[in-house]
Amino acid sequence: MTPTSRFPSLSEGDRSDILLATKAQLSRLGYAVGDERSPEFDHQFDSVVRRFQQDRGLLCDGLLGPETFSQIELARHRLGDRVLRFDPVRPLVGDDVAELQKALSRLGIYTHRVDYVFAEATDAAVREAQTGLGLRPDGIAGPTTLAGLRAVHRDQSVGNVFALQERARVTASGPSLAGRVIVIEADTSSTDFFRTHYTPENRELASAYATDIARRLEGRLSALGAATVFLSGEHGRGSLGDELGASAIITINIDSQRNRNAQGAATYYFGRADDGSVASPVGRALADLAQKEMCARTEFLDCRTHPRTWESLRAVRSPKIHVMPGYISNESDRAALENADVRDAVAESIAVSVQRLYLRDEVDPPTGTLDLAAVRAQL
Repeated sequence: MTPTSRFPSLSEGDRSDILLATKAQLSRLGYAVGDERSPEFDHQFDSVVRRFQQDRGLLCDGLLGPETFSQIELARHRLGDRVLRFDPVRPLVGDDVAELQKALSRLGIYTHRVDYVFAEATDAAVREAQTGLGLRPDGIAGPTTLAGLRAVHRDQSVGNVFALQERARVTASGPSLAGRVIVIEADTSSTDFFRTHYTPENRELASAYATDIARRLEGRLSALGAATVFLSGEHGRGSLGDELGASAIITINIDSQRNRNAQGAATYYFGRADDGSVASPVGRALADLAQKEMCARTEFLDCRTHPRTWESLRAVRSPKIHVMPGYISNESDRAALENADVRDAVAESIAVSVQRLYLRDEVDPPTGTLDLAAVRAQL
């Protein structure tokens, strides 16, 4: 918050009736302020001010001036003290808003900076959380909404609203893919990774190979009964998967680097490396399966799975993964991708990973062993 001139500047030895309210606020925050009824700025209160400044990351000078007063104002309310809602004229500010933003951030819903201000982004995040919790999405963070947020566990499997919704999608209709909508995207580098360097020749080859893998994947998933939607290049619509209630969105691109030594296959899902609670758990599970199957069935170097907060992953609610089977700029990877059998194995790997996602643990076969032909024969 920006300090304003309405705050005085007080230090040890001063007297002011303002200190009565200030001491009461700091006492409520757990600071031992001494005699709350005294308007004196004594040595004990000087120590309290310095400790508060240190706790809040302020200059620890003992001066009770505009910046320190401003931080005390922010700290007045704890989450639950008041009902929070968006007021475009006089937005609510305070530590309670920051606590709410942090809670929503841990759920993967609020992705903006924690700024203590209940503005449009916080309002949208509250409404999204309310929808996920089955509450009326009115944007009012009152007792019912806060109780719902507190009831959500914070582990990686059921720790957020995304997880609750995604788990419902996985367990709703058993192991069969029949009727599930799977959106398959190919060759989206021009929009998703527009800074990736391709030579004109490699750009054309990467597009052709990614599209071929995607088409082979589409055929396999359709044979398993899934309702597949294929999108290619700039014709992709980021929101289509959500509009269709897709069980998964799978995007296939061939990577490229100026460094020709870069090689290998990698898979990406929505998440943050520094906070495991901010992630799509179903996306993570699908990415792990796809990566393991792909590396078990091909000779690509295993570059592992990685959480990312790319807009193309963050902006959709449906579980989504980016599969990158090799670098077109690497001689070895390019030679592998030229082989139709390798492209077929990549498509098979991804299809198997989708099927494995919905199999119960007790019937889920080891990596690299599931035969889709046998699965189709049982349908």
